[in-house]
Amino acid sequence: MVEIRRANSSDHDGLVDLWVDTGLGRLEESEWDVLIAHPAAAVLIAEDDGAVVGAAVASFDGWRAYIYHVAVTEAARHKGVARALMDEAAGHLFGEGASAIYVMVHGENTGGLALAAAAGYMPEGEIVLVRQSGED
Repeated sequence: MVEIRRANSSDHDGLVDLWVDTGLGRLEESEWDVLIAHPAAAVLIAEDDGAVVGAAVASFDGWRAYIYHVAVTEAARHKGVARALMDEAAGHLFGEGASAIYVMVHGENTGGLALAAAAGYMPEGEIVLVRQSGED
């Protein structure tokens, strides 16, 4: 049975493996430390028999709330794990006082877009732009 809980410091390697396996890339130790320690962020872990099978990041800065980096192992897909993570993240964010939640999904991630739509998230028309540290 899959259980969802908040990540702790011992979950780093399992989360990194999940993100690498699902194409989300690496998670540096310094980024991990900020994610699990910052009061505005919650990293949620889905576990099945002690193994990490999914994860999501929920973040709320007091004004805007976001869910991103939802990832599920290949073996756990199509079993409701991603939707459970989305629902748990939304519950956390609304519980923190968010009035609206934004979901960040890459435009070419059709599975992620379908998941967000099934969970009740609708396009708003905004385009998100990013600038990485160290880029001029």
